[in-house]
Amino acid sequence: MLNLGHRSERPIILFAILVHGITAWFSSGYYAADEHYQVIAFAQAKLGELPYASLPWEYQERMRTALLPVVAYGVIRTGRSLVSADAFLIAFLLRSLTAVFALLVMRRFVNVLRPRLSAPLRVPYVALSYLLWFLPYQHVRFSPETWSGLFLLLGLAGLLSASQRNRTWLVVGLSFGLCVLIKPAMLVACVGAVTWSLVVDRQRYTIVLRLLLGGLLALVIGLLADSWFYGEFTPTLWNYLHKNALSIARIQPLPVAVEPYPWFYYFPWIMKYGIWPIGTVLLSGLIWLTFRKPRSLIIWCIWPYLAMVSLVPHKELRFLFPLSDLAPAVLVLAWEELRNTAFFGRSSRPVQHALVASAWCLLLTNLIGLAIAGTTGAGSGSVRLAEQLGSETGSVNYDADDDLVWKIAIPTFYGGPVQPMERLQGLCAGSTDVVVSAGSFCSHVTVARVAAADPLWADAVLKAYGWRPEDRGWAAYRTIR
Repeated sequence: MLNLGHRSERPIILFAILVHGITAWFSSGYYAADEHYQVIAFAQAKLGELPYASLPWEYQERMRTALLPVVAYGVIRTGRSLVSADAFLIAFLLRSLTAVFALLVMRRFVNVLRPRLSAPLRVPYVALSYLLWFLPYQHVRFSPETWSGLFLLLGLAGLLSASQRNRTWLVVGLSFGLCVLIKPAMLVACVGAVTWSLVVDRQRYTIVLRLLLGGLLALVIGLLADSWFYGEFTPTLWNYLHKNALSIARIQPLPVAVEPYPWFYYFPWIMKYGIWPIGTVLLSGLIWLTFRKPRSLIIWCIWPYLAMVSLVPHKELRFLFPLSDLAPAVLVLAWEELRNTAFFGRSSRPVQHALVASAWCLLLTNLIGLAIAGTTGAGSGSVRLAEQLGSETGSVNYDADDDLVWKIAIPTFYGGPVQPMERLQGLCAGSTDVVVSAGSFCSHVTVARVAAADPLWADAVLKAYGWRPEDRGWAAYRTIR
């Protein structure tokens, strides 16, 4: 029987299951291109449905683990045999699989951390762990960022386990190993966690051997998957680390153009894309917790990774996603440290009223974010457009230049054209086919909207907030005059 925890927490968990189910259904598509083109597209190629030459350059370099593509391959084949060949339903199964795993892992982590919190904060922590607005969205992404973050969380739960004698270090090492295989950059976070266990938690150094054995088991699993997928002995983790080391040393640049950002860019991104009230509190909580509780495992895990990705010129918001499940712990632990200060105990009634008002503001913000993230398509919404266009998907044109079309091109898995770059055509050309556009029209052309990536209300809110305008607001139009 499913353990739903304490009676006060059961409504939260049941509601969280409902929210995750709704989000898995509506959050079609992918946030970043790698979520599709380095996972599902890889599986398509293995199925013989896509030429290997059309895959990203990482395939030729053999530097992406096949773990997730192999799972996708199995789900696609099984789903088509037992359920349906519908691509949208298959993708929903992948999102649902991720959601189930995420809920189980989060439940494990919550059960370990919850007893360490003061009683008044336990229920809020449970609520945040499942319903902080961006977590259900993350929990349905069949992507390296989500799965590596979940394996990290599983390993951290092992490190924090209350039983000193019965810790399953092999499982912890296996979890960290899979985390690193799926997202090699997470090696820094895992090393930080293990270092905390040795330095702060004062575990014997003999645990390192058991952790390494678990990590070795993960490497074997990954090597088997990679060698089967690529058809030859393929150590993808070594290839990734080696080629990135050459790139960092400026010996052999990677074959991809990147836009560099200053080192501090992730900090304003956390505030903006966490939604300003919540994002600001989250970043402030992390800084406060760092100074008040520097020996926390959460701190030893977050800062090494955050420092590493900040120093790398190429930055993407998704690089922060593997740490997203630690956000509730940061918020609650920071609040607990604030409650322990003398200022909090002597705060006046107006200050307390302001804190209550702020809490209600944060709750309302979270509900709006939860509603948008749970009912809109992921990323540019191109897959949501494909759902609505049906048989017309393969003949759509794109009102975008060469640098932008890849963000809105509908993948072949969902019926899109094999070469979307060859189908560029603006609305001004008077095409009789459906045109995907962000709404740039010509005065002599009258069009009708036939599909939209986002609901009108969500589109209005996102535009008002300025949420990555280059990625949102896409719709499909047909020329009527």
